[in-house]
Amino acid sequence: MPLLDRRKTAVILIVIGLIALAFGLWILVSMFLPPQTQTANTPAAGTQLPVTPRVTAPKTLAAPVIVQGTSTADANAHGTDLLEAANLASDAVSRMGSGTSQDGFMGYDDVLSFGTDNFRTTVQAEQQSMRKLHPAIGATYGVTTRAVSTKVLDGKNGAVKIVIQVKTQRAEDAGDRSRVTNITYWENVVTLLRQANGKYLVDEIASKQVNQ
Repeated sequence: MPLLDRRKTAVILIVIGLIALAFGLWILVSMFLPPQTQTANTPAAGTQLPVTPRVTAPKTLAAPVIVQGTSTADANAHGTDLLEAANLASDAVSRMGSGTSQDGFMGYDDVLSFGTDNFRTTVQAEQQSMRKLHPAIGATYGVTTRAVSTKVLDGKNGAVKIVIQVKTQRAEDAGDRSRVTNITYWENVVTLLRQANGKYLVDEIASKQVNQ
């Protein structure tokens, strides 16, 4: 081989070796360099980010039922003394007229806090009378009273005395409410007195059976 060709071959091999060495050094150095982070899409400090509002389904609240049955009280009495008196009268009559001989007609105990001293005395006397008529050791007797309607007979908002008429249905049974033995209808006149704190208490209830 001529001397000139040998020199060219040697030069080419040297160049190739240098390139391979440089490439190897570059790979080695890159292994020890920290990784580059992408900051193109990162917002600058202090930038307000858009917030997607959270949509919640609206809640539907059921209105409380206060007076049972159909009330014929003045429509303008909502939230006033007349409505408060009508609700109290209806509740008192319904509770007093519901119970069983087995529980000693506990509905009377429920309404003791509803009335004046005069009313509490009457309630306790009526409870004792029911216990004598239907003793716990005898045949089971039950009664359920439901208010059908209320009506203001006398009084206005802020009056010292308010009189409410409560019409009720009284269902009697022998211990099983699903098997009614007798149904009667009653008209109850409830007298309520205004107290020093502005609240009304039941003072008297006069009841009579009526034809429906």
